[in-house]
Amino acid sequence: MSVSGPRARRTAAKDFFAAAAVPGALVLALLLSAWVMLVLPGVIVYTVTWGERAEATVQRCEQRELRYDARYLDCRGTWRFADGSRGSGHVSGVGEADIGHAVPVRVGPFGPYAGSLDRSRHALLPGALMWAVALLVAGVVVFFLLKGRARARRLLARLGEGAGTSLRGRRRWRDARGRTVLRFRVSSRPPEALAGAGDAARDADPVRRTGARRAFAAAHVPAGGVAFFIARRAGGFAVLDPGGRLTVVVRRVGHAEPRLRLLVPDGAPLGEIAPYPGTEDHPGAAFRVTTGTGETAAVVVAEFLRWTVVFPGEPPEPLRHAVMAFAFDALRLTR
Repeated sequence: MSVSGPRARRTAAKDFFAAAAVPGALVLALLLSAWVMLVLPGVIVYTVTWGERAEATVQRCEQRELRYDARYLDCRGTWRFADGSRGSGHVSGVGEADIGHAVPVRVGPFGPYAGSLDRSRHALLPGALMWAVALLVAGVVVFFLLKGRARARRLLARLGEGAGTSLRGRRRWRDARGRTVLRFRVSSRPPEALAGAGDAARDADPVRRTGARRAFAAAHVPAGGVAFFIARRAGGFAVLDPGGRLTVVVRRVGHAEPRLRLLVPDGAPLGEIAPYPGTEDHPGAAFRVTTGTGETAAVVVAEFLRWTVVFPGEPPEPLRHAVMAFAFDALRLTR
């Protein structure tokens, strides 16, 4: 067995855990939020309102330490239901003053509870605050979503969207009929088709790793093949055909405003990407892609985390691929 085998597996495992770290943290955060916002308040409200009535006798209470700076009172006792059945264990909502006394309780999923909703505000307030923040954030997101889409609709109406071919999406692109025409998949390692193109690509200075973990993307067509590859680099990207040959280099040339130059492999200009005229007050709202002769090849319009690409005509395939690659990576290239 070659040394590259175990090393490749270690690299693959490292890439997997690196890619799964953020989604895993997000899932844990969602579970914690669901507990604080839904489960805990729901159980408390259910127990206080609809829990089965019983009478508890508190036998002892002890201070227990969760951490060095957090303690809670653990009270133990027995309780009896109206039908005579009994239970024992932790009793919530009581204190040391209740030891030896019979206390009316309601029994829920977490056991007997002697308090009221007002007495449970220490457990309900965090959930209420999180709900308030969540609703505020959701309101802001919806506001910008509706605002961005309304601005996009106005601009597309001015362009006459129906006059050409239009595609919508970001990772998955659909045509006007809703059919998927292109799907992007990103990777931290170069696809196999690019393995033999490394030297030529480096000589042309297009394929440089960025600071991103996933520096490569493949554009897949519904039939299952690959239309083209993207190699991200600082301030731009390179487009390569399915065989790994370089077709277009895109470099950012404007710093005050997002402006990118499209070049063929020998360095000759192919076109330019610049803010659409009239959208200067809304940076990143729309971009116009022009050919080397100044004709409009495409218009890319932002719709809040997704994009609409309008092709007034039929640009050459390399230019069309470069436009779709830009629309896929526009969030990185225009910030």
